[in-house]
Amino acid sequence: MLASLGLVLVGVEVRGRGPKTLIRVVIERPPDHGEGAVSVEDCERAHVLVGHALDAEDPLPHTYVLEVSSPGLDRPIRQVQEYERFRGRLARFKLANPVLGQAVLIGRIQKLDGAQVWVDAAPAGKRGGHATPVALPLADILEARLEVEF
Repeated sequence: MLASLGLVLVGVEVRGRGPKTLIRVVIERPPDHGEGAVSVEDCERAHVLVGHALDAEDPLPHTYVLEVSSPGLDRPIRQVQEYERFRGRLARFKLANPVLGQAVLIGRIQKLDGAQVWVDAAPAGKRGGHATPVALPLADILEARLEVEF
């Protein structure tokens, strides 16, 4: 359905119950279409399309609030293949087991290698300086997000 607008679904979140239910739909452009930003107009068009589909299917027996947005500049990395997609980008990793003495590590994504992601990690508390290549086991990554770079 969103493909007709040149968009893909990133995620859906449902919060609350009854008439206070919030349905949050996150959209973006397909990876093979570059990193073009999702516009407000894209969100509006997707809102109308998804809203009509929900009204037709009527999955909720009560009113709800529908929200459509992009993943944002500091988007979460949710799927393994996104590490390759965002190769070269700076990311923040929350880890189950500290690496280089850090439970939260910032580093530039270098490659996905089997069950681990290689990053050039910034020194603790600094964004500059000499980066250290480290392998982060996918199983130890609790959360990963792109960092905003200016």
